Amino acid sequence: MSSNSSHIIESLEIVAENAGDITERVFSNYHRLCPDSARLMDHMDNYMLGRMMDQVLLLLMEDGEAELSSYLEFETKSHESYGVEPYMYENLFDAVVSTVRDAAGSAWTDEFQSAWNGRIETLLNRISRAHELLHQTAG
Repeated sequence: MSSNSSHIIESLEIVAENAGDITERVFSNYHRLCPDSARLMDHMDNYMLGRMMDQVLLLLMEDGEAELSSYLEFETKSHESYGVEPYMYENLFDAVVSTVRDAAGSAWTDEFQSAWNGRIETLLNRISRAHELLHQTAG
Protein backbone atom coordinates (compact mmCIF):
# COMPACT_ATOMS: atom_id res chain seq x y z
CA MET A 1 0.00 0.00 0.00
CA SER A 2 1.40 3.39 -0.96
CA SER A 3 1.83 6.20 1.50
CA ASN A 4 -0.85 8.22 -0.30
CA SER A 5 -3.36 5.39 -0.05
CA SER A 6 -2.63 4.77 3.61
CA HIS A 7 -3.07 8.47 4.45
CA ILE A 8 -6.30 8.69 2.45
CA ILE A 9 -7.67 5.56 4.12
CA GLU A 10 -6.63 6.83 7.55
CA SER A 11 -8.38 10.16 6.96
CA LEU A 12 -11.53 8.37 5.80
CA GLU A 13 -11.46 6.16 8.90
CA ILE A 14 -11.32 9.26 11.10
CA VAL A 15 -14.25 10.77 9.21
CA ALA A 16 -16.27 7.54 9.47
CA GLU A 17 -15.75 7.55 13.24
CA ASN A 18 -16.45 11.27 13.68
CA ALA A 19 -19.10 11.99 11.07
CA GLY A 20 -20.51 8.73 9.70
CA ASP A 21 -21.78 8.71 6.13
CA ILE A 22 -20.75 11.91 4.35
CA THR A 23 -22.40 11.14 1.02
CA GLU A 24 -25.16 13.72 1.39
CA ARG A 25 -22.67 16.43 2.41
CA VAL A 26 -20.34 15.59 -0.48
CA PHE A 27 -23.08 15.90 -3.07
CA SER A 28 -24.49 19.03 -1.47
CA ASN A 29 -21.02 20.61 -1.70
CA TYR A 30 -20.58 19.27 -5.23
CA HIS A 31 -23.86 20.72 -6.44
CA ARG A 32 -22.99 24.06 -4.87
CA LEU A 33 -19.59 24.03 -6.62
CA CYS A 34 -20.97 22.73 -9.91
CA PRO A 35 -24.63 23.62 -10.62
CA ASP A 36 -24.32 22.06 -14.10
CA SER A 37 -23.67 18.71 -12.45
CA ALA A 38 -26.64 19.17 -10.14
CA ARG A 39 -28.86 19.50 -13.20
CA LEU A 40 -27.40 16.34 -14.74
CA MET A 41 -27.93 14.43 -11.51
CA ASP A 42 -31.41 15.63 -10.57
CA HIS A 43 -32.92 12.23 -11.44
CA MET A 44 -30.59 10.27 -9.16
CA ASP A 45 -31.92 8.72 -5.97
CA ASN A 46 -29.96 8.07 -2.74
CA TYR A 47 -29.10 4.55 -3.86
CA MET A 48 -27.45 5.80 -7.06
CA LEU A 49 -25.66 8.60 -5.22
CA GLY A 50 -24.36 6.04 -2.72
CA ARG A 51 -23.08 3.81 -5.51
CA MET A 52 -21.39 6.77 -7.16
CA MET A 53 -19.78 7.78 -3.86
CA ASP A 54 -18.53 4.22 -3.33
CA GLN A 55 -16.85 4.26 -6.75
CA VAL A 56 -15.26 7.66 -6.14
CA LEU A 57 -13.88 6.56 -2.77
CA LEU A 58 -12.54 3.34 -4.25
CA LEU A 59 -10.73 5.34 -6.94
CA LEU A 60 -9.23 7.57 -4.29
CA MET A 61 -8.06 4.66 -2.12
CA GLU A 62 -6.91 2.33 -4.89
CA ASP A 63 -3.21 1.60 -5.23
CA GLY A 64 -3.29 -0.42 -8.43
CA GLU A 65 -2.49 1.74 -11.41
CA ALA A 66 -2.59 -1.04 -14.00
CA GLU A 67 -6.38 -1.18 -14.30
CA LEU A 68 -6.91 2.52 -13.65
CA SER A 69 -6.46 3.81 -17.20
CA SER A 70 -8.86 1.33 -18.81
CA TYR A 71 -11.42 1.86 -16.04
CA LEU A 72 -11.27 5.64 -16.40
CA GLU A 73 -11.46 5.38 -20.20
CA PHE A 74 -14.66 3.35 -19.84
CA GLU A 75 -16.15 5.65 -17.18
CA THR A 76 -15.20 8.84 -19.06
CA LYS A 77 -16.91 7.54 -22.20
CA SER A 78 -19.95 6.40 -20.24
CA HIS A 79 -20.28 9.67 -18.33
CA GLU A 80 -19.79 11.81 -21.42
CA SER A 81 -22.91 10.22 -22.89
CA TYR A 82 -24.81 11.82 -19.97
CA GLY A 83 -23.28 15.23 -20.66
CA VAL A 84 -20.49 15.13 -18.09
CA GLU A 85 -17.70 17.58 -18.89
CA PRO A 86 -14.08 17.14 -17.73
CA TYR A 87 -14.23 20.10 -15.30
CA MET A 88 -17.01 18.34 -13.40
CA TYR A 89 -14.61 15.65 -12.17
CA GLU A 90 -12.34 18.25 -10.59
CA ASN A 91 -15.33 19.83 -8.86
CA LEU A 92 -16.40 16.42 -7.56
CA PHE A 93 -12.96 15.65 -6.15
CA ASP A 94 -12.81 19.14 -4.61
CA ALA A 95 -16.17 18.51 -2.94
CA VAL A 96 -15.01 15.14 -1.59
CA VAL A 97 -11.72 16.38 -0.16
CA SER A 98 -13.21 19.54 1.35
CA THR A 99 -15.99 17.50 2.98
CA VAL A 100 -13.49 14.98 4.34
CA ARG A 101 -11.17 17.74 5.58
CA ASP A 102 -14.04 19.54 7.33
CA ALA A 103 -15.34 16.31 8.87
CA ALA A 104 -11.86 15.34 10.10
CA GLY A 105 -11.49 18.70 11.81
CA SER A 106 -8.39 19.03 13.95
CA ALA A 107 -7.29 15.48 13.03
CA TRP A 108 -6.57 16.67 9.44
CA THR A 109 -2.82 16.72 8.76
CA ASP A 110 -0.48 18.08 6.12
CA GLU A 111 0.26 14.44 5.19
CA PHE A 112 -3.45 13.88 4.54
CA GLN A 113 -3.64 16.99 2.39
CA SER A 114 -0.57 15.99 0.41
CA ALA A 115 -1.87 12.46 -0.14
CA TRP A 116 -5.26 13.69 -1.32
CA ASN A 117 -3.68 16.29 -3.60
CA GLY A 118 -1.37 13.71 -5.16
CA ARG A 119 -4.09 11.16 -5.75
CA ILE A 120 -6.54 13.69 -7.16
CA GLU A 121 -3.85 15.05 -9.50
CA THR A 122 -3.17 11.51 -10.75
CA LEU A 123 -6.86 10.84 -11.30
CA LEU A 124 -7.49 14.13 -13.09
CA ASN A 125 -4.50 13.54 -15.37
CA ARG A 126 -5.80 10.07 -16.23
CA ILE A 127 -9.32 11.40 -16.81
CA SER A 128 -7.93 14.14 -19.05
CA ARG A 129 -5.99 11.55 -21.07
CA ALA A 130 -9.06 9.32 -21.32
CA HIS A 131 -11.11 12.28 -22.52
CA GLU A 132 -8.48 13.15 -25.14
CA LEU A 133 -8.37 9.54 -26.36
CA LEU A 134 -12.14 9.47 -26.63
CA HIS A 135 -12.12 12.52 -28.85
CA GLN A 136 -9.18 11.33 -30.95
CA THR A 137 -11.00 8.13 -31.83
CA ALA A 138 -14.33 9.93 -32.30
CA GLY A 139 -12.85 12.63 -34.52
